[in-house]
Amino acid sequence: MRCVRHSSAIAWWTAGAAAMAVSLPACATEVMGGCAEARAVLETVLVSNAHDGATLRLADGRELRLAGVVAANALDGDAAAAAQATDALNQIAAGKSLTLYGGEGVRDRYGRLVAQAVLAGNDARWLQADLVAAGWLRVAPEASALPCVHALLDAENKARAARKGLWREARFAVIAADDLAALNAATGRFAVVEGVVHHIGETASRTYLDFGKRYRKDFTIVIPRAARRGFAAVGIDLKSLRGQRVRVRGVLFSSGGPAIEIRQPASLELLKDRGT
Repeated sequence: MRCVRHSSAIAWWTAGAAAMAVSLPACATEVMGGCAEARAVLETVLVSNAHDGATLRLADGRELRLAGVVAANALDGDAAAAAQATDALNQIAAGKSLTLYGGEGVRDRYGRLVAQAVLAGNDARWLQADLVAAGWLRVAPEASALPCVHALLDAENKARAARKGLWREARFAVIAADDLAALNAATGRFAVVEGVVHHIGETASRTYLDFGKRYRKDFTIVIPRAARRGFAAVGIDLKSLRGQRVRVRGVLFSSGGPAIEIRQPASLELLKDRGT
């Protein structure tokens, strides 16, 4: 894809920062599906090589974590898939210049830059979308406040339907919410889980979406109280989800039964068909 460069006024995300003129490829934001979270241009960086499937070492010694995605992890016993994702990222980005989009000063707990990344120059390839579309990365809204999730979920759905990359392996398949053996075996790993909400519970501190009658054994989605407002803001009424088929993504943990805690509404997909 070739881009025409132009100057436009872009406001930095951080509060109180003044709007400023930035030169950027006109089609870069089109490539990112008009992603509202990543309209601010941060900087252009030079890549050295990939550290893993979602992290790049930069020529200046910093590291860049690709926002809104997660790669297979060798520590989870997924060494082959992790190496393939790293190789795929290297092929796209090693030695190349990237334009970073997102919030100024956003870092993860390891001090790495977090941003959406597009190849600089005329070839405006969005790294996250390319790797999700190839099946080497999965969408992970909880990993960043800059997920650009809608375009990436569409790319992931197509990759899964075509059984590309990770989606060729049963280990990475969407897990049914009533498959407790598979859920328990995946404890500690990032997973995508799908099923029908059976019951909704709420306490002062959390909302629970239960997927079975035995809440101490069956799968549960946990939503902290502080996150409820975010769901309401995008039109998701948590109390109305009984009988709704949903797809959720995050790290599985044990809370009596298997569970995933989410804070980002984008981590919960409301599927068209409803259960009973």
